[in-house]
Amino acid sequence: MRKSHLLTLLVLVLVVAAENAAMAAQFLFTPRAVMTERFSDNIYLTNNDKKDDFITTPTVGFTVQMPGQTTGISLSYDVGYNFYAKNDENDGWQHNALGSFWHNFTRETRLNLNNSFLYTKDPLSNRDVVNEQGDVVAPGDFTARQGLNTYYRDYSTARLTHQFGPENSTYAQFIYGYLKNNSDQYQDSQEISPSVGMTYWWSTWAGIELDGDYLRGLYSGGQNAANTQDGTDQGDFNQVSGRARLNQRLSQRFGIFEQYRQIYRNYDGDQAGQAQAATGGQLNQDYMVYAPSVGVFYQFDPTLTASLGVGYFYQQVQNGNDQQGAFPTAEINKFWDYQRWSIRTRGAAGLASADFNAENQGFNRYALADITGRYNFTRQFYGEASFLYNYSDYVNSENDEVDHTIRPQVGLGYAVSRWMNVRLSYSYNKLIATNSSVNDYEENSVLLTVTLEPDQPWVLWD
Repeated sequence: MRKSHLLTLLVLVLVVAAENAAMAAQFLFTPRAVMTERFSDNIYLTNNDKKDDFITTPTVGFTVQMPGQTTGISLSYDVGYNFYAKNDENDGWQHNALGSFWHNFTRETRLNLNNSFLYTKDPLSNRDVVNEQGDVVAPGDFTARQGLNTYYRDYSTARLTHQFGPENSTYAQFIYGYLKNNSDQYQDSQEISPSVGMTYWWSTWAGIELDGDYLRGLYSGGQNAANTQDGTDQGDFNQVSGRARLNQRLSQRFGIFEQYRQIYRNYDGDQAGQAQAATGGQLNQDYMVYAPSVGVFYQFDPTLTASLGVGYFYQQVQNGNDQQGAFPTAEINKFWDYQRWSIRTRGAAGLASADFNAENQGFNRYALADITGRYNFTRQFYGEASFLYNYSDYVNSENDEVDHTIRPQVGLGYAVSRWMNVRLSYSYNKLIATNSSVNDYEENSVLLTVTLEPDQPWVLWD
């Protein structure tokens, strides 16, 4: 299905739902205007011949919400224009949009729709999109995108969940995403992925989690593009994966788990059993992955559980060199909120595949830590700090590439009034690429932001 058809379908669903929700919901509107002045000492994210610049960006946007008892809608949109003081050939528009819809068919059955859209030249803008609950609704790109070339990304999810007990649930989900690059340096891609899963506790102390998904990857363009005899890209693939996890509580909050995951991937290319000259390594070869793991978990509340463990994978590569090794497994997404300070900790580790990014490096071991904190010195004056670290070991790359992404940030803000906020921040971005054709880089940037936005939404009807 073409991406335009999917977007049209999503819009139609939201419009029809809005008609049903409008009879019983408020209509809330929040306008905003933002002016930013940013200095970067490395706008192209290069290792040598760095270029610095001042970038001025005026932005206007809004958030529309219709929170009903059984149905809710939210839409945010921001548009801005970047003015470069020295390198004005990079001037251009940026667009950010996030839409969500939910509907409770019954007390136990719920439908959630989410859509995230990004249009930009900034290589660092494609980050995780996180909602107010801290859940990732659109994954970011931690691969090495460099230069200032326009790209746009859209990511949509539809998820139907059904609760049939205090801790028992099933779900069915569909994901569609695409990435379009105006530069031939990177490939365009589409991902299509239906999935189903279940969590079932047969007693207070023991339960099981089951998941299964299908993934279709489609590619076009790029400087290394190569087609099969029927015209499809040799990198196009089908993937089927499944996961089973046994949970055993040792107390009301603490327990242990044993997990097994299996992945099968098949490439369309007529040379799918051989290493491709354009990609190097074993990137376009069929494979099967077997990955058992064990660990511990801690349940903060019925909806939030953190886990930590270790596993071992064996990747059987068709007509290639098999790979194997240990990997960490972890998951946490916790928000602590106190009177004067708050902190959110988000972390994950395990096995993944970088397939729909600037650099599509395939199967990898990864670890992510993202910590954000805020302290209110006074009612108007506050400080913020964050630290992000991402580790990616690309198992099938030509020279066993390993990337480390490090992004600390600190800032101070002041609420001038109920509708005006001023913030000054410093951020440091560093990529350490080991055994890679992509060069390391580091960037220092300072950002001044002035935001005009009411502290409460306007109620247009109630």
